Amino acid sequence: MNFTAKDSEPSKKADSLLSAAVANIIINGFLCYATIMMNIVTIYALRKTSSLSKPLKTLLLSLAVSDLGVGLLSQPMYIASLVEKELRSKNTPTLDTFSTIVSNILFLISFCSITALSADRFLAIQWPLRYQEIVTHRRVVILVTAIWLVVVIFIPIDLLALFPKYPSASTAIFFTIHSLSFVSSTLTSFKIYITIRHHSIQIQTQTQHVTQNNGLANMARIKKSAQSTIWIYLVFWVCYLPYFFLYVYAFVKSTLPPRELQMFTVTLVLINSSLNPIIYCWKIRHFRPSILRILRRISNRNIGERSVYSFDG
Repeated sequence: MNFTAKDSEPSKKADSLLSAAVANIIINGFLCYATIMMNIVTIYALRKTSSLSKPLKTLLLSLAVSDLGVGLLSQPMYIASLVEKELRSKNTPTLDTFSTIVSNILFLISFCSITALSADRFLAIQWPLRYQEIVTHRRVVILVTAIWLVVVIFIPIDLLALFPKYPSASTAIFFTIHSLSFVSSTLTSFKIYITIRHHSIQIQTQTQHVTQNNGLANMARIKKSAQSTIWIYLVFWVCYLPYFFLYVYAFVKSTLPPRELQMFTVTLVLINSSLNPIIYCWKIRHFRPSILRILRRISNRNIGERSVYSFDG
């Protein structure tokens, strides 16, 4: 049988879609395990790190728990959705719905946690003398609890998209929330950057007295934690913006972008949850020893178990 160019085009498109689906399944399958293990270690290390302030530790724990949720829930459900829809050609609206709702909840919590982190570091670096008075551990715990509880309210908003009459309303709400989060976190991070530069110039020009040294050491610690927050912010938006732009494109054009692009942009968002622990270990100096101790214990335990097995053999 001879195939024309028109006949081969659907076949090529199907092959491209299948290849993209397989690639995304493999990437998410590998990163799922990495995300879970890295964030479990991160949560344990944060709890054991006494040198971090309690408000900062609480906000980082909130972000780490939402990242762990991505590894435990979002990625496995996304893999299952791709397998059912792209590999087995089955329409699974229930699985897609739950996957979307869970992912949106965790993404929104990450949004709010990163925005709160930026605000916390801005207050710490802008008003270092009044920071402990303004930002208390109790207030931060209330804020984090409120973030997790309020996000549940947005479940009905996600469900609106299931009904033909309301997808535009759901999209508009989604667009508004994420735009406001982007603007607020961008402005805060920019102000942190400007303040860090200003303090760096001051530190270089100040005379070295004992009392000043104590203040400078404290400011240096705050500056480093603020820099780590900026890195968390930048990596998050690098991972998220392609997906956001596709969402805006679909809203403006009233048409869906290519399925391959949708898959890879979702995967890029999910990758962010495995990158945050790397940023903590790389940029937060007081956090690094706790991580290294935990990894050393795990390594020593594995070596001990191998020694026992070889001895028994």
